[in-house]
Amino acid sequence: MDDFMSMPRAFDWKRFASVIESGRKIALFLDYDGTLVPIRKDPDACILPCRKKKLLQKLSASDKCYIVIISGRSLSNIKKMAGVRGISYGGNHGFDMAGPGFRFTHKAALNARPVLLEVKQLLNKKIRLIKGVFVEDKKFSLSLHYRSVSEKALPAILRCFDEVTAPFVNKKKLKVIKGKMVLELVPNAEWNKGLAALWMLERLDGDFFPIYIGDDTTDETAFKALRDKGITIKAGISKKTYAHYHIEKLCDVERLLDNILKLL
Repeated sequence: MDDFMSMPRAFDWKRFASVIESGRKIALFLDYDGTLVPIRKDPDACILPCRKKKLLQKLSASDKCYIVIISGRSLSNIKKMAGVRGISYGGNHGFDMAGPGFRFTHKAALNARPVLLEVKQLLNKKIRLIKGVFVEDKKFSLSLHYRSVSEKALPAILRCFDEVTAPFVNKKKLKVIKGKMVLELVPNAEWNKGLAALWMLERLDGDFFPIYIGDDTTDETAFKALRDKGITIKAGISKKTYAHYHIEKLCDVERLLDNILKLL
């Protein structure tokens, strides 16, 4: 594990408040599943609660706060599930992004689409007899969900996944990202949530202080990329992370959003 990874500290509300009160503009980056909403067996059940949606809508109305929800979900799906107007979204871990006045899709994502369709067909054929596992097609990435699978069946699922994906990974056509009870296949490119967040910061008009909140291993790239630029927060307890701080519960994320709104 990288030397820079360490135990995160409990969230420092005073330092956080001092940044907001200094008058600096905030670029607020938020993961979705596990950060804004609980992780569920059915991804379609993870709709953003009304109170959080209203909080984000009010925050986005401020000229001092720019909001980006960046997720492993497809762009169309994350926009539908969150449903917050006037903010920016990053789907497929930042490979596909859109917001007020811009639309961006990484070239590698466009090139990988035919390969992903081929892998999808092979995976579905391989796992068709295993109960509780399914492949989610997110246009520019694939997710193999096994949260509902029995522990006994898990080795068979992992073996099937490796057998199908190894040729494509070895030929550098795709790469694997391991998440919480999910295996993801994304384009093999130097791109991730961290680089997507940096890209967003560069295109913003003005000096924005980045705050990033996420819960999964995929968010570590953003914690690392923004470590010397802003405040990074791991939602949930972690032994080691690139994030500066951790907050334990989803209600703490809502409390944080509420405090940002009050301070602004």
